[in-house]
Amino acid sequence: MRYRKLVSLAITLVAIFAAVGFGARDARAQGAKSADTSAATIATGKAVFAEAGCSACHGAQGQGTNLAPGIVPPPTDLQGLIAYARKPTGKMPPVPVATATDKQLAEVYAYLQSLAPKTTSADELKGNAENGKKLFAAYGCYECHGRQGGGAATGPRIGPPAITLAAVLRYVRAPTGQMPPYTAKVVSDQDLADIYSFLKSFPTPQPAKDIPLLNQ
Repeated sequence: MRYRKLVSLAITLVAIFAAVGFGARDARAQGAKSADTSAATIATGKAVFAEAGCSACHGAQGQGTNLAPGIVPPPTDLQGLIAYARKPTGKMPPVPVATATDKQLAEVYAYLQSLAPKTTSADELKGNAENGKKLFAAYGCYECHGRQGGGAATGPRIGPPAITLAAVLRYVRAPTGQMPPYTAKVVSDQDLADIYSFLKSFPTPQPAKDIPLLNQ
């Protein structure tokens, strides 16, 4: 009988702790969603970012340096940033409350969010093929993919694109293989839409079966 009572008590305590934990998590999430993003808060966050020494490693605009990675847009929510700042991993030193309070870190978070490039839906982008031709050369795309995107020894055929613009945007930001990633700060979504239009302007190659010379 006593054993059953102890088991029942243990289950009750677990339920209470779980409820408290979930409640705290929900409160933290709500706090992160309602973080102040006013101009004054962003300005204060910029000042704290510099005064606390964050910019020395992460760059004045959080773009990253050879000392620390880019943190724009913030890779986590507000509470995650605060928790990491207090107990970081790797070579980053902890940020004590004496250096920056939770409120000040929230202001830094707002500043970093303000620096994130505004995203646009691929459906809203209208490409300019002429400008895309110039950008294709300026960004050096031809060096791996050929002058008209027909492919080369260093890169596959990408023209005309066989995938949607949305898929191109996703791939360029996080490619596989040897292709380096291109962030929105390096190549904007609009630039990619223009390049996409340029590549789309070329006719689709004939299937091999329709080329007489290849079927002799």
